[in-house]
Amino acid sequence: MNDFIFHYTSLETLALILKNKNIRFNSLKNVDDVNETEFSDENNINLSSHTLISCWTNNEEENLAFWNMYTPNMQGVRIKLPRDIFEVYDFKTTNDVYVRANQNIINSLVPESECFNDKYWILPFKNHFLEVEYTDDESLLKPKLFNLDGEQYKFETGIIGKYKSKIWEFQKEVRFKLIVLPTQDLSNNKINPFDDFMRIMFENIPAPIENYYLPIKQNAFEKMEITLGPKCNLSQEIIVESLIEKYNPNAKIIKNKYHGLIR
Repeated sequence: MNDFIFHYTSLETLALILKNKNIRFNSLKNVDDVNETEFSDENNINLSSHTLISCWTNNEEENLAFWNMYTPNMQGVRIKLPRDIFEVYDFKTTNDVYVRANQNIINSLVPESECFNDKYWILPFKNHFLEVEYTDDESLLKPKLFNLDGEQYKFETGIIGKYKSKIWEFQKEVRFKLIVLPTQDLSNNKINPFDDFMRIMFENIPAPIENYYLPIKQNAFEKMEITLGPKCNLSQEIIVESLIEKYNPNAKIIKNKYHGLIR
């Protein structure tokens, strides 16, 4: 797998990433493939609001479709960063916020202090990075998340956000993923995501947040490369240069290979 990942975006978003040194995770329910918001479980269980993702590609070749779809008038940028852009945390849980104590957690994207609060829990799964697989298999595009294993339900978190239709295969997409569970029901009564997990699912209690921001590691931040969009003009290039000079002087600016070739 490529050691670097790429994200096409606007100049405005680039400015926010450079100034705040963080990456936004967005709700799965807002992605471009509608299949990703559909599941085949009974009771209309839908975990798209509980899944927050950050979408990238590992295709190092410039892609005109990306420039056209994800940057305004091809005047945005492509951000290149190392794949390990976030810190990871190992810890043993405490019981400060109703969570079971002494559980060994490894490779979490979020430290314990931010995983558990009185509004939501971010489940500290160790497998938070995935390479999207493309298929026309309906059972994978609209997966069944819960299966009865003996007398217990088995919850398949790993398949959420893993599959997309083959029409998106050109994206060569990779993702970071967080699962967020509420700690209040629809009447604002306190609930425990562990003890009330099935209730959250069957009552479709949504996650209380749609966005979450994770800081970029400093050594990864300094390795950033920024490719200008094919239609970027001189003033936009000056803006990017000014942003880099102020917020990330180690970053590199790369001219677009299609510059001057597209009307």
